[in-house]
Formats: sequence, structure tokens, C-alpha cells
Amino acid sequence: MKLSKVFTAAIAGSAFALLGACSSEDARTTASPAATPAASGNVLSSESLAQAMGGETPLGLGCGWIAASDPDKANIAFPDSEAKYWVAAAPVSPQTRLRIDGRYPDARYFSYNAYDAALRPTDAVADFELAPTDNGREGNPFARKGAKPGGAYTAYLEYGPSPVQNPDVPRKPNTFYTGEIGLGPLNIPNALAVFIYRVYVSNTGEFFDGGVGLPTLTLETADGGRELGTLPNCAEPLLPNAGGTLPPLGLNELLLSLDYPNQLALPFPTATNPPNTLKFFSLGDTAFRILGNITGQDTSMLGGRVDSGSGGFLSNVHNAYTSTGFARRYGSIAMVRAKAPTYRGQPGVEFGQEQLRYWSLCGNEFATQRFTDCAADFQVPLDDQGFFTVVISDPADRPANATAENGFLWLPWGPYPDQLLLYRHMLHNPEFAEAIQNVEKGDALADVMKDFAPVGIYCDPNVFTQSMRSGEVFALCEQDQNTNQ
Repeated sequence: MKLSKVFTAAIAGSAFALLGACSSEDARTTASPAATPAASGNVLSSESLAQAMGGETPLGLGCGWIAASDPDKANIAFPDSEAKYWVAAAPVSPQTRLRIDGRYPDARYFSYNAYDAALRPTDAVADFELAPTDNGREGNPFARKGAKPGGAYTAYLEYGPSPVQNPDVPRKPNTFYTGEIGLGPLNIPNALAVFIYRVYVSNTGEFFDGGVGLPTLTLETADGGRELGTLPNCAEPLLPNAGGTLPPLGLNELLLSLDYPNQLALPFPTATNPPNTLKFFSLGDTAFRILGNITGQDTSMLGGRVDSGSGGFLSNVHNAYTSTGFARRYGSIAMVRAKAPTYRGQPGVEFGQEQLRYWSLCGNEFATQRFTDCAADFQVPLDDQGFFTVVISDPADRPANATAENGFLWLPWGPYPDQLLLYRHMLHNPEFAEAIQNVEKGDALADVMKDFAPVGIYCDPNVFTQSMRSGEVFALCEQDQNTNQ
């Protein structure tokens, strides 16, 4: 799950003020077994810091990672239920860089993304791009088949323009960059970079960390010649769960147990009838699309003329997204159907030959950015043609034949007037031409993605029950929608 800038603004200053006063990894925690940096004689050790604070650092206080995703406490910024995110902020300057010592997790994917003040990604480095430092192991398990997790790597966050923003900038090995803040024609250096460490589909580890704990963060001179300070590590940071100690709130379950009154058909500008599926490009582009829904005018050309940067909502450079908006005033049952890509680890798919590293489907509410429920690739039932068919409704409106055995994925609508289904494609194979990543502004989704393009419809409950097979049901509902439109 992605976290809002509120957490970062409130905590980053105080947490990283400690950066020059800490040196070694906190031995109290169950943190990463990453390579321990060499001791520095002119900085305060984490043990000394703990003593200065009156004993052991409690509840993740003082940890280099200032916040972690927790859908029970902070279900915001369009998260994915199979991912966990850890947030930090680095005061990097031209004279310094941040060293990140970690170990390869037992997981499907991990990465580091840096962001600007508008929560747009400036640069990133993916798992397969990180060369190992431990020569005694088989190598990077995300780049080499058969390599085991747990080997050490070292990544760096450096000050300056990023190759993502400017392709002419060369990338150093194992390095990502703070980037620049784009304000129209101006590019301003990003001196305090918020960055996020992500792990998807963890196979082990109490805190979804892939069994290796969290990487250690060390500020050092730009040439790596001198350490300026290492933050204490932790198993779980302070926010939003007090180091993993707070009991569950149960808010998500409570919200999903509420049955929205279908007669309360409120208008919502993210949805159209028939539903429209679009690729997400940026916050500005999304705003112009919503304006077009409200006014009934085509605002796509206007949005194309305004440079609002790329991404937003703390999005991931390695993901591309489509969204399909629905509103209750158009129907109580929403559906989306598309051909399913192959993914890494899928039975019968060779390592490196998959079309995507990962894909998922998440139902979200636009205004609050909460997810109601998600399904990862390995959790999605497919029909005999290799297609998935998503059904979104309240539990009371769920058709009896909308089951996995019949080829349906059912997701709860939640107690909202709208529903936004996000479809993620992560790290596409260059040979997979139908990936969302290959859709450019102005392209029709179906022209690029073909059968892999998600199609959204509303379905009358009476039509839905006319067949047990997901493909036939979708075709009948689509025909009914087109006839009565």
C-alpha cells in the first residue's frame, strides 16, 4: 500500500535529524542481516542513542524507516493487498548519498522508488538491476534462475537528475536518483527525497519482508569515502502501527459489511455509462478526464497540452495501471473482462519467459483512495479461454452463479456510490506488446492491448443468471447494455 505525504511531512524531519548521530545497526531488533557498515569513530552508536532516550528504542521510534503500509490502519493511496511498502526520507545533497544495505527477500518482487513533493516518482531501481555483493551465493535470484534469496546487495540514492526524467543521464550501477521537481518549464532539484521500499508477494517473514528484515540506511559522502551516520534499524517502524503493537481496528471489515442503499443513486464524476477504461498517466491527466465527465466535453487535448509530470499517488515506476470507473446510479452489478497475462512463478511458465512479473485487480473508492478488496494474479480464476471476469457488487446483490467454479472473480463494492477497478501490470516482458506500459497518450486501449484490454459493463441481475459460464454471461450482459443504452 502506498502512504500519503502526511506521514512523511510529519515525521521525516525529526527522524532524519538523528541521521548524523547514529552509526551501527540496532542489535535489539530482528532487522535485516545486511552487511554491517564499518564503525565510525565520530558518530553516536545506536546503542548510545537508545541509552540517551532512556533505554531501548520503543515501538520503532528512531528507526530509519519512518512508516510502513498497513491496510488496517492506513488504507490510502490506492494500495495493493499483496504488497507492503516502507517509507523513508533522505536529505541528500551534491556532497552526500544514501547507502542502502539489504538482502534479497524471498518474494516475487522488490524495488526502491524516489518521489518529488507532488508524490510523483522521479526514479527507481528494480530487484533484477541490483548486483549482489555476496560472491559466496548463486547471485541475484530475481535475475538468475535457481539463485536463492538472502544474498547481500548495496544500493545507493544519489542527488541529481534521474535517467527516468532525462534519458541522457547515465545510471551508475545499483543507483537511483532524487531527481528533479518539474514545475511547468522549470526543473527544481529534489533535495529531500521521499523514497519507498516495496515487497510484493512475500513468501516468508512476519512483517511481509520476505524473511530478511529491512535494509539499513547510511548517509555517507558522495564518493563513499566517509560515513556520516547510520540510522537504527527495526522490524517495523513507528507509523502507523506503533511498531506492529497496536491491535486491529477492523474498519475494513466493518465497511464491507455495510450494504449500500441502491436507491441512493448519487452522481460521481469518475464514472460514465457505458463504463470507460483508461490508462493512468498522471494526476493532471486524471483531473482533466474527470472535468470532461462533469462537463460532457472532450478535455483530452487540453490535458495533453499541460505538463503535469508522470505518475502520482506515490505510484510505482515499474507498474502501469488502467482504471474502470463505475457508479451505482448506472447499475448494482459491474463487470470487467480481459485475457489474463502470464506471470512469474505461474505453473508451466519458464523463468524469464512470463509476460509480466506480476499483475493484480483491486477495487477502490476514488475519494478516500481505499481498496475494498484485491486479487493477485495467482488468486484470479480463469475460464477455458484464459480470460478473467470480475464481478463487483454488494454481498446482497451478488448473483448465486458468480463463483470461482464458474470462472468469476467476485469483489465487494463497499459502502460507496462509486467503484474504481485498478488493473496493474508490473515489469512487462519486452516481447509482450499488449502490456499497459506500451499504451501511449492518444492510443485506443484495445488497439494496443487487444484481448488483454479490460472491458467494463453494467449487468442486469436477470440477465446475469441466464448462463453459468463467465464468458457467456459477460457477452449476454454486454449485448443487453448495448441494446438498452
